[in-house]
Amino acid sequence: MAPLKALVVDDSAPMREAMKEAMRSIRECLVVGEGGDGLEALELARQLRPDLVIMDINMPRMGGLEATRRLKVELPDTQVVLVSTSLEPEVREEALRCGGAACLEKGPELWQGLQAVVSQLAQLSPAS
Repeated sequence: MAPLKALVVDDSAPMREAMKEAMRSIRECLVVGEGGDGLEALELARQLRPDLVIMDINMPRMGGLEATRRLKVELPDTQVVLVSTSLEPEVREEALRCGGAACLEKGPELWQGLQAVVSQLAQLSPAS
């Protein structure tokens, strides 16, 4: 089974590095790019055609919710996992309405959540 190609998007460079490092430890996943905001996410997704985008909700220029809406129109098979430091129930619901496959809170449990979501998506992926 080929690994899922992943794009990591967060306006915080240290958080991007932490997410990339966590993703490297997941054997079903290969990080193919990174971006700092929603506009970059869209541009990179068009170029790289990732299977999975891990994206922060709150970013400058374009946030993760709007980027997810647009991404799902252009690349409907690309799965998006949205992350944020604080997830109120209405934010989580909006993330799923935008087309997100999952919405996870940044923190110690994020890495376990990412691993679980990636493993599930890898099993469902047409590439597998």
